[in-house]
Amino acid sequence: MKVALVMVGSAGLLAGCWGDDRRPPPGDPVLQHRIDDAVASLQADTCFAQGDPSRCDWADYDIAPARFDMARSTGEAILVIDDFGAGLFPELVRYRNRLLGFYRIDGDKLEAQVLSVHLPRRLGDVLVSFADPEFIPAHALTRVASAAASTYGKLDLLYLGHGGVVFGFLVELVPEQPLVLLDMAHLLELPPELCHGLDPQALATATAHVAAVAASLKQVMTDHNVHFVNASFGSTVPVLATDWARTCGGAVPDGEQLQQLLHIYDPVYDVLFHSPGVIAAHASANLGSPADFPFDQVTARYPNRVRVGLFSSLRSGLDDLGRGAVQKVEQYPVDGDADVYFNWGCETLGPCADRSYQLVGAFGLASGPLLVMSSSYINPLGLARLVNLRYANHDGEPMTDGLIQTLKQELTPSLCGPDGAQPCVYQDPIVHEQLELYRLSYQ
Repeated sequence: MKVALVMVGSAGLLAGCWGDDRRPPPGDPVLQHRIDDAVASLQADTCFAQGDPSRCDWADYDIAPARFDMARSTGEAILVIDDFGAGLFPELVRYRNRLLGFYRIDGDKLEAQVLSVHLPRRLGDVLVSFADPEFIPAHALTRVASAAASTYGKLDLLYLGHGGVVFGFLVELVPEQPLVLLDMAHLLELPPELCHGLDPQALATATAHVAAVAASLKQVMTDHNVHFVNASFGSTVPVLATDWARTCGGAVPDGEQLQQLLHIYDPVYDVLFHSPGVIAAHASANLGSPADFPFDQVTARYPNRVRVGLFSSLRSGLDDLGRGAVQKVEQYPVDGDADVYFNWGCETLGPCADRSYQLVGAFGLASGPLLVMSSSYINPLGLARLVNLRYANHDGEPMTDGLIQTLKQELTPSLCGPDGAQPCVYQDPIVHEQLELYRLSYQ
């Protein structure tokens, strides 16, 4: 479940199944007027209903650091590492004012990218118009989503993939956090030179390469004042065996060799999970042996990491501290293989509670539930809760390792279990509005 992919294309996202047509509050007539104008513009774009959309009006839109423009920002950025293919870029146009940078790995370094997106001009202009310095919740733009679906539903414009789903859950939950995106292609790939043999020289070369990438990653985090990390991935011996078969072919090295090889990635995980003043939410998994799953274990080596799992319940029975006899239908991973389990408020393929975990719809113009869940996809909720604890309880304090340990204790207070002294590992922050989205009145 941790690494499961859900490939969501524009056909599914433009099907009109997002949100409940909520309009902006009556006290915001300016936004209502902007929405009316956007809907009228999209509905008038009749060319795309014809047979050849290439004859219609298209334009290119950039996503670059120069577009960053937030009216209210904490200044403490979130680093999101995932697969971010070109199919997601149209959605990034809507949120480009939130992005401090988009990075790819080139050789031994992270390189900043300026992205370009080719879109129907009226759609692109509408997305840019809502890339506003003031945060505009996706659910407020449901009528715009409906107009976009009606006008462009025949076009293959958007393809989320795994990273797009993760981004689509996170971006709305943390409205005052700047974001830094890293496409994880090449981050944890198997260096091809190892295919010729796991001799000491090849291992040393591969280790030096990963260490250089980790150093570049640390510099990017420093440059952008990153204090939060969303890591919805992992490195294990089974994953490495699959990578070897795909990259190298031939016989896969034995288990002991793969266990040794896995540790070339130590520098990357050290940066993500043990950088001073940086807390990471890490999607959890059902664990095997510590030697095969070294980066997923409880360990003092990664004091700034929280392993996130999920459970599903329409009514969890938990109070705001996580106390109570939890009611749940599903759980992943098994007990003990995550530090905390969050309720997503749905059961697989439905139904959902009145208030449940929401994914943004096509282009960030609506919201609705995704009726499958994994630890990868619940991970943004875990990170968002940590963000909420940081600002609700400790705003103004410097982000230090000491504060991170306090946040971890507050996340799962020791008030549960038969003796009332065990960590409350089941949490239901959506029901109890324990997110910045609610505290800052952006819902």
